[in-house]
Amino acid sequence: MRVVVTRPERSGQKTATLLRERGHWPILLSLTAPVHYAEVAIAALAKQPAALAVTSAEAIRALLETDISAIRHTLLFAVGPASAGAARDAGFQNIVAGESDGSALAQLIAQAQAPKASVLYLAGKPREPGFEDRLFALNVPFETAEIYEMQPVFWTRPQLEDLLTASPINAVLFYSTEAVRIFFALMSEHALFERLNTCKFICISSKVLSHIPKAFQHAAQASATPSEAEMFDLLDRAAGT
Repeated sequence: MRVVVTRPERSGQKTATLLRERGHWPILLSLTAPVHYAEVAIAALAKQPAALAVTSAEAIRALLETDISAIRHTLLFAVGPASAGAARDAGFQNIVAGESDGSALAQLIAQAQAPKASVLYLAGKPREPGFEDRLFALNVPFETAEIYEMQPVFWTRPQLEDLLTASPINAVLFYSTEAVRIFFALMSEHALFERLNTCKFICISSKVLSHIPKAFQHAAQASATPSEAEMFDLLDRAAGT
């Protein structure tokens, strides 16, 4: 299958490699690119937080533009295996990994034997409010530091046509509501909806799927848990393999 990968370049390349191993033809259409704010991270870490929380591996990559030697042993809560793996590779020694979404991570933090001092959430923007809303509801003290931003990538119509018109697109993978918003805005702006007539949309969660335009929701599926492996399983079923 010809599969459009809407992730940022770095993570998108990893996904593309995995898709090739499964016999698919990935098309990398990065819709956002990260901008890191090292000075914000440095100022936040100077307060010597008792615990850290991340909901994206991009936060770890932003941290690596600072000196993290003093915080390698700080308790770090990661939303899932990918962010936990990035933290481990960066040298963090005290990692608690969740297995689901931001709301579940907040529940994990509330239940853990964590310091009662404020948790420092190393966040990006834009982001979903679920993690912070749940921390607040659970009376977990926290501060948020926006240490990176995902900014839209500019695509021209000729560039999109080169990627999307060589042969029919069979599927698009969506990992965030922002990617859904940007993708369909591009299709509308450049009048490319006809390229999607036989396309499946594989989403990492039902929340992401809910942002697919109604005209295309009949062709959309969501992973039961926020797992790329489950997304690939859905893709393989759509391909009949």
